[in-house]
Amino acid sequence: MDEDLVTLRQALHRIPEASGQEEKTAGMVADWLAGCDHHGMVRDLGGHGVAVFFDGTSTGETLLFRADLDGVPVTEMTGLPYASVHKGLSHACGHDGHTAILCGLARELSKSPPKRGRVVLLFQPAEETGAGADAVIKDPRFQGIIPDRVFALHNLPGRPLGQVCVPDRLFACASLGMDIHLSGTPSHAAWPEHGNSPMPIVQALLADEGLLSREQGEPFFMSTVTHLQVGGPGFGVSPGEARVQLTLRGEADAYLHYRMSRIKEALEEKSGLSGLGCEVMVTNEFPGTPVDREMAEMVMEAATDAGLDVTTLSEPMRWSEDFGWFTHRYPGVMVGLGCGEGPQLHNADYNFPDALLGPGIALFSAIIRTCQRSMTP
Repeated sequence: MDEDLVTLRQALHRIPEASGQEEKTAGMVADWLAGCDHHGMVRDLGGHGVAVFFDGTSTGETLLFRADLDGVPVTEMTGLPYASVHKGLSHACGHDGHTAILCGLARELSKSPPKRGRVVLLFQPAEETGAGADAVIKDPRFQGIIPDRVFALHNLPGRPLGQVCVPDRLFACASLGMDIHLSGTPSHAAWPEHGNSPMPIVQALLADEGLLSREQGEPFFMSTVTHLQVGGPGFGVSPGEARVQLTLRGEADAYLHYRMSRIKEALEEKSGLSGLGCEVMVTNEFPGTPVDREMAEMVMEAATDAGLDVTTLSEPMRWSEDFGWFTHRYPGVMVGLGCGEGPQLHNADYNFPDALLGPGIALFSAIIRTCQRSMTP
């Protein structure tokens, strides 16, 4: 095991930063890259993003490999000596491991650069909010990077350690958040009829399976109530306000927006009839993460050549990944990398296994070799 890389991964683990605030993490990455023989670096890309370039001696395609920098708002409970020192934040999604893998790949490319084209390693901010990839793509400096192919991986708890899990059509579902605010008039709890409580509308929404559940014969869809507050604590007031937060998930982007529109229209109609104010904000939007079938087959070939265990994912992950902003624009694939048995993602006890660093680097290195062979001299 590469002790320098393990030390880096654990140092990253100690300082998780919220989406869009990854300044220290990006600085640590830049310091590591400064020790590599590369052909240029861009800082503060789409926020705190970092991109580093490794150029071949002849023309060819630009291959982009992406890792994510941000932590998640989960208080760590691992008890590890390198546990998070930032209260309320942790690397419970394994982005410290993804970042360390790309740093290890940078060192490999420093020793053995591509023969053709260019390899770009992108350390992307703000994946957890769905905003980071889009911000990077919209950064004017990304116009000098435009990739021909894009690649990324995500660790998958519950899968055999080091197993490469290649999707056949979609890696992760699309999702969005609905932040619903209903406003009426509070009253004394002894005379609720003197006010206008949003409670009946909230109850009707949560009971309406036609709005919130999957319909027979339709694409996969699910909704989850993530926050609910009606009025405030106490016993003397009938509530005048309510806030409901929903997460919607689905395989098809267009169908997801159709279901969101139905919920919004139903709420606005019922609220209007009841004399309630209704505000709906859509946030944390992630597209689905489609894969290029030809490239997925190429990744399977590369992983097999590298001696890695390979399997196919027949169903997408229910969670979302903003790498979909890339694969909607450029041919690409995102794969899963099994990290063995242990706590699931976003669990307070989760810790990225250092034993997965080597397989991650081996996979990306094999993809580069396979792509290089396919490039026209």
